[in-house]
Amino acid sequence: MPRLSQTRAYVALLLIAALWGTFPATSKLALDDLPPTLLTALRAIVASAFLGVLLLRSGADAVRAPAPETVRAFFVLGVAGVVLSMHIAYWGIYTTTAANAAILQAASPVMIALGARLYLGERLHRAQQAGVALSALGVLLVVTEGQLAELAPSEWRLGDFLTLLGLTAWTVYTVYGKRLIATVPPAVATTGAYVCGTLLLVPLAVVTLPLMPRPRLASPIAWAVLLYHAILGAIAHLWWYAAVERVGPSRAAIFLNVTPLVGMALAAALLGEPIGPWQIGGVALVMGGVALTTRRATDDRRVARSGGELGGSPRPPQSH
Repeated sequence: MPRLSQTRAYVALLLIAALWGTFPATSKLALDDLPPTLLTALRAIVASAFLGVLLLRSGADAVRAPAPETVRAFFVLGVAGVVLSMHIAYWGIYTTTAANAAILQAASPVMIALGARLYLGERLHRAQQAGVALSALGVLLVVTEGQLAELAPSEWRLGDFLTLLGLTAWTVYTVYGKRLIATVPPAVATTGAYVCGTLLLVPLAVVTLPLMPRPRLASPIAWAVLLYHAILGAIAHLWWYAAVERVGPSRAAIFLNVTPLVGMALAAALLGEPIGPWQIGGVALVMGGVALTTRRATDDRRVARSGGELGGSPRPPQSH
């Protein structure tokens, strides 16, 4: 996979966030017929096979035997990104409301920014910090219709805590993976994570299957959703790491604020839920936050081209 330019990375992130915004509503359809652990395992199997084929077609250099420490890193990513993040996300959707899940998704950019700061030493400038806060506020306004008191923990369900745990795992997947993709291509890291996660999920699904509601394996809707999530979700993961490699975890994470907005728009289209002034205002705040977050990169490129004229002296390139 070629390294993305700054602009293409931002476009990819917008598309990824929009795609993931369709997953909660479509997951509900599949979870009517498949329990969450089985759905996750089947999705991981399909995605691993798909990614493996793509990797084999990319050439011999991409499929060389990884070093033992790289395999261990693959298992860390597999546990964080597949066994925990993806798996718990389905359980969260299964056991809470869509509104609560959307509210909690607003914490993802902040969690990733903090994780990148603690683990990678990545700095957020003031404009980027304001962008994170502005986008988070926009999402909260949308999902609560201005009633921020609805965030009270006393109103949370089990699925809310599962969603937070899944977001924590996604933070680990993103931040830890940033260092790994400095040594292996994003496609290799993504495929390795999926394969290792699948190796752990399949036995878990087999063991827990008798404890779950009986799956309806003949459901065409469930299989359509499963393939949609597996194939497009795998592609999204590929581009996610490619974008993180280019712009860094903190900047990439801000685009995740688009995800709950798309989810609400899809709910309006499919379920007839109205879009009111809070939704419109929230969208404006989110896009304003994205603009603030990405503006810094544009200013840095201008400084580099002008030899430091904008800031008075040349700045060293930022490491992300």
